[in-house]
Amino acid sequence: MMMNQSVVGRFQAALVEERERVTHLISDLVRIPSVNDESGVQNYIEHFFSVMEFSVDVWEPLVQELSHHPAFVPVDYDYTERKNMVVMIKGQGGGRSLTLNGHMDVVPADPAGVWKHTDPFSGAIDNHRVYGRGSVDMKAGLAIMMVLAKVIRDLQIKLKGNLQLQFVVDEENGGNGTLACITRGYRSDATVFLEPTSPNYLVISSRGAHFFRIIVPGVEGGIEYQYSIPNAIDKAMTLFQAVKDYALWRASQADSPLYAHDPTKIPAAICKIYAGNWPSTLPAQCVMEGSIECLPGEDIDQICQQFSSFIYEVARQDEWMRQHPPTVEWFGLRYEAGLTDPNHELVRLLTTITQKNLGITPQVVGGGGSDLRLPVLYAQSPSVLFGPAGGAIHSTDEYVEIDSVMDVLRVLGEFILQWCQIEP
Repeated sequence: MMMNQSVVGRFQAALVEERERVTHLISDLVRIPSVNDESGVQNYIEHFFSVMEFSVDVWEPLVQELSHHPAFVPVDYDYTERKNMVVMIKGQGGGRSLTLNGHMDVVPADPAGVWKHTDPFSGAIDNHRVYGRGSVDMKAGLAIMMVLAKVIRDLQIKLKGNLQLQFVVDEENGGNGTLACITRGYRSDATVFLEPTSPNYLVISSRGAHFFRIIVPGVEGGIEYQYSIPNAIDKAMTLFQAVKDYALWRASQADSPLYAHDPTKIPAAICKIYAGNWPSTLPAQCVMEGSIECLPGEDIDQICQQFSSFIYEVARQDEWMRQHPPTVEWFGLRYEAGLTDPNHELVRLLTTITQKNLGITPQVVGGGGSDLRLPVLYAQSPSVLFGPAGGAIHSTDEYVEIDSVMDVLRVLGEFILQWCQIEP
């Protein structure tokens, strides 16, 4: 593909000049907490684009509409005052369309955590890093999208294909924000999610997942009867160990080269346990909740059925549970696995441009659950995850590396020009 290298050079040079701006954008966005409430971040970004007279589509996703879609993740709330936003840079025609996607929500910060800069939402800039909850996951990705649009406008670059920037809500709880973009009609020839991967990795797949609940019956009774009645907690521990064994067996069966780098490969674990209502009374039941995942090419519903059968078979080996079987329930988060062809031009072109600009060849790998599956499965849009590096994702002292942000800016800048093409 022929490319006007003088335009590429000017674009790259202009992006390099934006280092201070993108740093302070990330810091500003981090300082606006967006745990289950993206309104502050959304208003900030909308103002950024309205000042530059970009056309912005803003709307509240409607649960009653999304709930009919097979990819909808059930939630017990609506999206009042939680608005999606799409900025469309219309192409001149004749080029391929591209979507850049970033989510505005972040996970909560544990109030017991002690942060380096005291406040989880400090947005502190220190030693070429920005610290704070959401700094790398993924306020940095949002800032990159904002700066790319600004420089395209400043240089009056005319793309042939449409470039759309999606700023979505509620990714951390399953992806209904991205789904709402698709159901609203936003589609393109390729999608790049600016999730934190570092330019060393190009993620082309996502695992499927489903939450489960195991309810183990016991007999309520005073502690003095502990040797004569079954303890639901004790019985539950048998199944707890069984889930650990099941996870190891699943990992041993994983044969996807995309997950060879991942020590877990296919997660399955119990992460929440509760039982009883009094310290000296044996509980009537013990409830365990967790999550199970599947690889691309596997059917999450079939894996769930297999898991249920396994748990029931383990329970049958126990005399009490054989007569009083546990219950396996499936609830909440559920999504399918997604995969982009590793030989697709989207993957090849991003790899080539990363090699050219950074001197590294990103490793093509699979990732965990993400919104990647949605455009792949429901918008016929090959998709990848490609974003900046940082550390402590979802953890205390989360940060993003500004040098890596600039690397991603350069790579995506040239990628946009080559993928969408430019007018002479």
